[in-house]
Amino acid sequence: MKKWLLIVVLVIGVFADANAQFDVHFTHYWEMQNFYNPAAAGSSRKLNFYASYSNQLTGFENSPKSMLLNVDSPIPFIKGDHNLGLGVINDAIGLFTNQHLYLNYAFGFKLFKGRMVAGAQLGLVNSSFDNSKIILGGDSNDPAFPAGKADGNTFDIGAGLFYQHKYFHVGVSGLHLNAPLILLGERNEIQIDPFFNFMAGGNIPIKNTLISVQPSLQVMTDFVSWRTDITVRGTYRYNEKNFFGGVTYSPSTSVAIFLGAEILNITLGYGYEIYTSGIGMKNGSHDIFLGYKMDLEMFNKEKNKHNSIRVLQ
Repeated sequence: MKKWLLIVVLVIGVFADANAQFDVHFTHYWEMQNFYNPAAAGSSRKLNFYASYSNQLTGFENSPKSMLLNVDSPIPFIKGDHNLGLGVINDAIGLFTNQHLYLNYAFGFKLFKGRMVAGAQLGLVNSSFDNSKIILGGDSNDPAFPAGKADGNTFDIGAGLFYQHKYFHVGVSGLHLNAPLILLGERNEIQIDPFFNFMAGGNIPIKNTLISVQPSLQVMTDFVSWRTDITVRGTYRYNEKNFFGGVTYSPSTSVAIFLGAEILNITLGYGYEIYTSGIGMKNGSHDIFLGYKMDLEMFNKEKNKHNSIRVLQ
């Protein structure tokens, strides 16, 4: 019963010239800033790889599952503050599968003892629908549904601003600014609404301790629906290893708890989101994050020079 209820909701919400909120929420959003804001590409000032997997509404058949792969970095062989990011996300929900391939470019400059960055994104979005699991009754040629599997794709653009300081960061971005329209077959289409994101965070060291606190805030909206995440994260540093944990509260939506560690430039985190709308604790969302950062010193043009000394007798 749960399976067919979910399918009915998805079909009603997408077809007949439907509008879709295309972007996924991840529990570890503070580690994935350039996914939500192209201006945050290269913000770690390192070569940054990460992957994240989210399994939402656990226990429901055909529940949403999302996988993201990303790499971003400053460009070390070009003078100035130039940065690139490349990523792909696969999002499966019910009978729909969405992919988003994106390329981010960010240019930064010094401002007020910090770093101001402007970024742009160019992407390709694809959506596919497979109705082979739908029983349409006597009329198997209902024009409201594509025959068999239908897919379509189109280009996508976004932009953002990001300010980075030693103790805090703040950014705003707009994705899908061209409101991409994806045609599925000959009769159906999906309109992706522009999506806006505000993100801010800080780092508060606690005096004379190895503990620091990183509060963060994210607001996501298409001006029809809103989601706000308020996060308090604590980090304990021991022998160049960082251990972190915390909680995120999303008003009227959920509470998430998470923990993880950063060891040898590798970050591993796990989070569980509990919905507060009556779905139940066992039907929450699992979120896994894996990241790796590498210094760019290997690209440094400055090389050690040695003089050959010959002793003459």
